Amino acid sequence: MIRVERHGDVTRFEMSSTAGRAIGYSASAYLVRGLLVDCGFPAAQGHVTALLAQERPRGVFLTHYHEDHAGNVEQVARLGIPIAAAPETLAALRSPERIRLYRRVTWGSTPALRSAVSPLEEPGFELVGAPGHSFDHHVVWDAASGTLFGGDLFLGVKVRIAHGGEDPRVLARTLRRVAALGPARLFDAHRGFVRDPAASLIAKADWTDETIGAVERRIQTGAPDSVIVRELFGGESLPGILSGGDYSRTNFVRAVRKGLGTP
Repeated sequence: MIRVERHGDVTRFEMSSTAGRAIGYSASAYLVRGLLVDCGFPAAQGHVTALLAQERPRGVFLTHYHEDHAGNVEQVARLGIPIAAAPETLAALRSPERIRLYRRVTWGSTPALRSAVSPLEEPGFELVGAPGHSFDHHVVWDAASGTLFGGDLFLGVKVRIAHGGEDPRVLARTLRRVAALGPARLFDAHRGFVRDPAASLIAKADWTDETIGAVERRIQTGAPDSVIVRELFGGESLPGILSGGDYSRTNFVRAVRKGLGTP
């Protein structure tokens, strides 16, 4: 399923699978002045094929390698559409990691990128490094209109859940640095159009820093992860349970503990 939403010169293509809708998950690609930001997940390949044929984008920006953002990159490259992506992103897409069952059911597995990639150079648009969510995460900054395509940078203010490789301390610093760009508009890959973007990014950074501090204080008392998750977050989340802990509140606590060098 694909839902189209228009915001002036930006068109949102919100895609969802049957499994994704059952748990409230969707992912979006954005078209702005002939350029596509992200290319959807493998289970939406049919929709992406139609989108590419209809819109004929002159280039595609990739925010990061995760399958809900770059899952159709081989299709894009095979069509000869230029791509702007970090070298780390392209390297990860050429050798895709094996993902857990819940991700395969929700999004599908990304086919390996085998076709040659034509580099995209688009004056006025910039890929800005925005680590924290993943090692290769970038946002797309359109300075002329003050528009930020945030990938998975924002997601919401009080995000208590994380993949194993996320680093909330780095994320908080990234949020403040990106907010300093002064975006007038923010388009999030999952939340859509975000009002008051700079304030929202700062609010998330503040909440993340405060929560890191609360986790650290409990770690220093010797509290185990399960107790910290229960006391601070009210227990593990449903996605954390369904993913076998791969995308969980426990991972947030573990990331803070790792940053302290505490076993």
